[in-house]
Amino acid sequence: MISATLLKQTIRENFALWLVIALVQALLLVIMGLTVPNVAMTALTYYQLLPSILIGIYVIIIGNNLLSQQVDRGTMAYVLSTPIRRTSVSATQMVFFVGSLLLMFVLGAAAHIFAMNFSEAGITTEDVELILKLNIGLFTLALAFSGIVFCASSIFNLSKHTIAVGGGLVAAFLLLPIVAMFSEEFNWIKDLSIASLYDPMLLATGAEGFVWKFVVLAAIGIAAYGVGTVVFARRDLPL
Repeated sequence: MISATLLKQTIRENFALWLVIALVQALLLVIMGLTVPNVAMTALTYYQLLPSILIGIYVIIIGNNLLSQQVDRGTMAYVLSTPIRRTSVSATQMVFFVGSLLLMFVLGAAAHIFAMNFSEAGITTEDVELILKLNIGLFTLALAFSGIVFCASSIFNLSKHTIAVGGGLVAAFLLLPIVAMFSEEFNWIKDLSIASLYDPMLLATGAEGFVWKFVVLAAIGIAAYGVGTVVFARRDLPL
């Protein structure tokens, strides 16, 4: 079902961007862990906004690269000229996309936990639990965003259309909560964004009710990946 050759090629082509984003995130979390030993405070500063922006940049660029850009450039014709089915192509690209995001947040969580061990306050079991919740939530948000861009990449032949639709949706979801910060009158706008389902403040206060939000984000991502895979397998390609 998965092409090892295509997976290796995809990793080579996208590793540099993944490494930059992963290292930036890990470095920032090390700094936060050493200077802001209170995880709840980190949740309200770093986790509140910056990771979502990094996710947005990563998923828009990589999501476009995986399918539509290859169709746009003509390299998909070469890929499909080998004994590999379209479902294998989309499954391989999906495995890379989801796996790269999962590894990114595993490294981020590990970096945060590692740094806090060297802080003056040290780290508690509750701190570790909160860090894991924050990063699991980020992963489900990334899964939803990446699924949307992957679906767009599966539907459109041109990169510009993928970026306009898939990237535009992700950008809108990121911007709406920011707009809502300017005035209480616009507070309702953030509820139009799926990004509002990831609420570091809720997690920091120890309140319940976050699990169903993570489930909804994961469901959005899984559904978008499923639709994209089916569409890519059935539609006509200009090869």
